Amino acid sequence: MTGSDGLQRYVLILLATVLSVVILFYGKSLILLIIGSGLLAFLMLPIARSMDRFGPKWLGAIVATLVLLITVLGSIFLLGWQLRRFADDLPALQAALSEKGELVQAWIADQTHMSQREQVNWFNERVGAIASTGGKVAVNLFSTTGNVLASIVPIPLFVFLLILLRDRFRTFFQQLGSTSDGLVLDIMLRISKLSQKYLKGVFTVILILGVLNSIGFLILGLKYAILLGFFVGFLNVIPYIGVLIGSLFPMLIALLTKDSYMYAVGALGVCFFTQFLENNFITPKVVGSSVSINPLASLVALIAGGSLWGLIGMVLAIPITGMIKIVCDSLPGLKPYGYILGEDHEYPAEERISIPFTERWRKGKAKVNKDQI
Repeated sequence: MTGSDGLQRYVLILLATVLSVVILFYGKSLILLIIGSGLLAFLMLPIARSMDRFGPKWLGAIVATLVLLITVLGSIFLLGWQLRRFADDLPALQAALSEKGELVQAWIADQTHMSQREQVNWFNERVGAIASTGGKVAVNLFSTTGNVLASIVPIPLFVFLLILLRDRFRTFFQQLGSTSDGLVLDIMLRISKLSQKYLKGVFTVILILGVLNSIGFLILGLKYAILLGFFVGFLNVIPYIGVLIGSLFPMLIALLTKDSYMYAVGALGVCFFTQFLENNFITPKVVGSSVSINPLASLVALIAGGSLWGLIGMVLAIPITGMIKIVCDSLPGLKPYGYILGEDHEYPAEERISIPFTERWRKGKAKVNKDQI
């Protein structure tokens, strides 16, 4: 490769990257609608397939969509029930926060000889500095998230149509990859498997962590133990930073509702203990290596997802990066990018992609289930 060829390739890659970021940012509502619906459709596919034995495909699509709706609405109902209790106690929590704040100010005054007025002025200056930097980032993050949430109403309809038309999509991918021995269909089959395994694993981990955290908080006697437990479990979807942010809320509730700060230490201990179990036992057994992304790539994906799509982008960053890695691993020209995204381990024999899945099927070396996608 000459120097001009290398420069031309670099310019083309840079141009493609910039255009992709622009499209992802300005088309976030539609793109997230399609991605979210596709992931949920992959998750509901087993239910639709099982119903196909009892009736037409539209019946399986309807049942799968109804199961999804009932699950989501039931979760929202339980969350709302817990939030109503929290809202009823909010005035008392505000009074407790004011009282605790005065005690902290008095302790600081005794230790540093700084008056409470000086403390308030110092605090206001620091809050103003944070608001001008990180505060703007937080506002943009949640405003982007709010805009995206407003566009998720059509998701059930999209899920229904994606499940109903899955045979048409499978034929489309077969035709699209007809010149490459079915490579496109092979990639989509792997993405389908990854999505199902990852989503099932994530929801299972959230349920397990929610139960474990709730039990720990109930033992400590914390208010809103179930709400806090599942909130911390849900934030675990965001690697690295989710558990750090989530642990602050039970600690704050413990400080406001208990007389001893040791309850806050206990709440932090519960979060760290469940996180230890999750990292070393729960996730390896439940999720496994379905999304084998190294820590650096995960952090970059989280930051990029949060900048482009807000909180929802951070939640979807890891599975989307896993899909990108599958595409890179499957195409010879992109294999170096798949390598830099992944972890140092060998794929199991059944997951290797040296020969496309559809080609192995044609040669009689593997059986393909036509309903895998």
